[in-house]
Amino acid sequence: MVSKTIMQETPQSNPSISIITPTYNSAKTLTTCLASIKNQDYQGEIEIIIADGGSTDSTLEIARQYTNKIYPNPLKTGEAGKAVGLKHSKGEIIALIDSDNILPSKDWLSRMVEPFQDREIAGTEPLYYTYRGEDGYSTRYCAMVGMNDPL
Repeated sequence: MVSKTIMQETPQSNPSISIITPTYNSAKTLTTCLASIKNQDYQGEIEIIIADGGSTDSTLEIARQYTNKIYPNPLKTGEAGKAVGLKHSKGEIIALIDSDNILPSKDWLSRMVEPFQDREIAGTEPLYYTYRGEDGYSTRYCAMVGMNDPL
C-alpha cells in the first residue's frame, strides 16, 4: 500500500482506500480476489478500480459485478495498469492488489491501514504470504519462505 496524500495533522481512524487491480485475461482468479476484497470488515470507504489491458475472456464481466470503475490500460502491463488506476483514484490510501491475490482474512485491510495512524509511515507491505493448494510449486515455495512470487 502507498499513501497517496499526506494525512492531516490528526489522522482519521478510517481513511478512504482505493484498491487498484490491473487485469489482463484474469477470469480464472479475479472472482476470488474481488470477493476477498468485498468481504473485508473495514469500516471506511473502499473503492475498487480495475485497469484492464484488453481482456478477451470474461474478466470485464466479472469486474462489473464488483465495480463500475473499470479503465483501459493500453500498455497492458501490470505496472502501467497501476499507474492508470492511480490516476483515477480518490482514496487517501492506495492498495495495489494483483488480480491473483486473495486477502487472507476479513481484517486484512484494517491491519494494513493501521500503521498509517503514524504520520511517519508512507507505506506498508505484508509480512506473510499465503497460497492456494492448486498454485504451482514456485508460488507455494515463495509464499512459504516469505517472498512474493517472482514469476
